Amino acid sequence: MRAWPKLTHAPVVEALIDIHVERAQSVTLEGIRACTDALAAEFPSREEIRQFTGQFSFSLEGGQTFAAQAPAPIGIMLRSADGKWAAQFRLDGFTVSRLEPYTSWDELKARANSLWAKYSAVAQPQKIVRVATRFINRITLPPGESFDKTFATTFDIAASLPQAVASFLLRVVIPFPDESAMAVVTQTLPENSQDCTFDLDAFAVVPQGISEGDAWTKLEQLRSVKNRLFFDSLTAEAIGRFG
Repeated sequence: MRAWPKLTHAPVVEALIDIHVERAQSVTLEGIRACTDALAAEFPSREEIRQFTGQFSFSLEGGQTFAAQAPAPIGIMLRSADGKWAAQFRLDGFTVSRLEPYTSWDELKARANSLWAKYSAVAQPQKIVRVATRFINRITLPPGESFDKTFATTFDIAASLPQAVASFLLRVVIPFPDESAMAVVTQTLPENSQDCTFDLDAFAVVPQGISEGDAWTKLEQLRSVKNRLFFDSLTAEAIGRFG
């Protein structure tokens, strides 16, 4: 296993651990709300998560129609008083986020493990079907420098076209067969900005289900995938900015 450099100023603006479950029929939003109420001292800010569903249809006779259902509550969003932590307790899963300043994987994993124990006690999921770790970074691009000075994974514009870029969106989906995982790498540069969002989402889907112990082992593998994506997608010069 590769040894990853320790960055003094990691560009992470949000790091999260996400676990999707097959819902137990007995679990209710009231039960999840009671569980989150017990965490009020740790997470004083709470709000409902609502899911919106709708359907478009089109026919030559009737034209375009849209049918929508009223937004349905599916969970509770929790936020810490200092704004550095967020957690979602949903009917279909659980997410814990560490917002900037990011500290360490060990802290994120420990917090997620502790809150997962509370979530699973009330949700009693039938099985875990997806695990993911996602790291959203903010990479400031030096003015006037080409993108390949920062990114080892980038894009080319045909030489016959103007080479200036006002904004861009690059999205790549990469399979990691050895880890039975997938990763989505997204680079986004808004117009009139030098701050590029570098979004690394590594996940594993296990339809047959995975045990709790194996889920945390898989998250460690996904963290390694994330590190490969980060350090191999940036140039040595760019990584040096965060050292």
